[in-house]
Amino acid sequence: MVAVKSPDVAFIVLMAGQGITGEEISYLQSDLIYRAEGVDNETIAHNEALLRRMYSVVKEEQNNTAAEEKLREILKAEMANTSEQKIESSDHSEAVIDAQVTALTSPWMRFFLTYDPRPTLMKVKCPVLAINGEKDLQVPPEENLKAIDEALKAGGNKDYTVKELPGLNHLFQTAKTGFPSEYSKIEETISPAALEIIGNWISEHTQ
Repeated sequence: MVAVKSPDVAFIVLMAGQGITGEEISYLQSDLIYRAEGVDNETIAHNEALLRRMYSVVKEEQNNTAAEEKLREILKAEMANTSEQKIESSDHSEAVIDAQVTALTSPWMRFFLTYDPRPTLMKVKCPVLAINGEKDLQVPPEENLKAIDEALKAGGNKDYTVKELPGLNHLFQTAKTGFPSEYSKIEETISPAALEIIGNWISEHTQ
């Protein structure tokens, strides 16, 4: 966005950057994480349907008070249909509902769900390096890198590189599963392989 508005930007390094809308990413993210955890197809489909109902409210109801009321109704109805045992081990307590409602109606979430980066990417003319970790479950590499590649190509950008880095998670750590819960357990801050790719690419574009 900044590069489109300012000719002072010499190049861009996109690290796990979006190529599709936040809403699309959210469904993919949820599906990937649940499947990796061995959750059954019925539960995954139910969860996506719940997300779609909530996101519809966020997109269609601009008044925050009204949106919060509707979201609480959806989440309370979900809680009423969930067994007590599941409630204890899930995200359906009153405090968590309040936190979810606040997060869903925040200015950032409203923007994230609806912003499509593709039209902006098509206007980027400076060199771009776009990288994603193969084990990224938050910004799935296949769909996002493909969309970034297609948008830059469609916009006529002549100098860009798109890479999926094997074995790395969303934070570009060497990972076993890619689960967000694994991040804090990995001693490595960032993979030397990722740093080398970024460093070499920047060197090539600044000499």
